[in-house]
Amino acid sequence: MYRCLIFMGLLLGLQPLKAQYAAVGPQVIPEGTSVTLPQVAAVAGGLTLAAFLVDEPLRDFMQRNQSGFGDGFSRITDVAGEKTVVVPALLATYGTARWLVQDEELQGVALQAMQAVVITALATEGLKHLAGRGRPFREEGAFVFAPFPGSDDSFKSLPSGHASLAFAVFTPFAEAYSRWLYVVPVAVAAGRVYDDKHWTSDVLLGGALGFVSAWIFVHQPNVSIIPGGLRLYF
Repeated sequence: MYRCLIFMGLLLGLQPLKAQYAAVGPQVIPEGTSVTLPQVAAVAGGLTLAAFLVDEPLRDFMQRNQSGFGDGFSRITDVAGEKTVVVPALLATYGTARWLVQDEELQGVALQAMQAVVITALATEGLKHLAGRGRPFREEGAFVFAPFPGSDDSFKSLPSGHASLAFAVFTPFAEAYSRWLYVVPVAVAAGRVYDDKHWTSDVLLGGALGFVSAWIFVHQPNVSIIPGGLRLYF
């Protein structure tokens, strides 16, 4: 419970950060140089495919360089991708912004994150069951797949749920307040590889799912989730 409160406090404390960030310069990329969604998806897909080739060497490197500091750091960052912490904190942030502090901007950002979480969770869970990839701690290599593994979590490595959730939550806040916040989901992804829970390609694909889902809700105002499904405005 205390972790949820700490996380909610982090999200609610972003308004002063925005004021400081805005003083540095405009957040909007000049017209004509902005990155498009297809470009983001293409880069993410290319990096994920390339990561398959280096999954095992990177895993070996991480395991050879374990340390007390790394262990503690990964335990901390793991919290930002834990659904039992992040989802309740995000809901509480939305409720606080809407009914207590009446911060319309924070309310909108939290809503974008909530919508991204829904899409990301569905995509992540579906791909986990479809791929059935073995986790690195099984010591069977990076190319072991057993589709539709049922309840066997050791075959649900691809994509990383922690990485996808962290990017889905933090992307709207990073785009609204400070892009330095991307450090958080990146750290979550790195921690999952360090802890031998995922291959590098797992966290890249998971991060891409979360980022792209959130990017759509942040930069495409004609897309929103309603109780009856996905709504597209034309």
